[in-house]
Amino acid sequence: MRTKKKNVIKKVNKKAEGCANIVDTVILSESPINEICRKVLKETQKHELICAISQYLGSSPSNLAVAEKIFEDLKFEIAKYIIHHEYHSPNGVSTELLLWLDSKSQPAQAKSFGEFICKYLINNVS
Repeated sequence: MRTKKKNVIKKVNKKAEGCANIVDTVILSESPINEICRKVLKETQKHELICAISQYLGSSPSNLAVAEKIFEDLKFEIAKYIIHHEYHSPNGVSTELLLWLDSKSQPAQAKSFGEFICKYLINNVS
């Protein structure tokens, strides 16, 4: 029985390897799920994460507000960490995504960088 299970896992892994070569972009806003359902799903997942953070803080009801603040303050930093250090794709990561995350996690630095790029491009185009 155990050998059969290992063979099934090997077959699934081989099929997954073939999928790694597919380069595709998913546009979540164009999914078959309508806008209202996407908003409900977003809020549900956000609430679950806030509740999970709150559990670490203790059982006081006021910890939900603290957990929400922690979530809002760290969500983009956590996403950057995951993409830079946990996510390993043979296709790489979108530059657009990385720049967007930088602008969300460090808006002042992103603005300065954007101004520098604009100044550099304007000076070199003229």
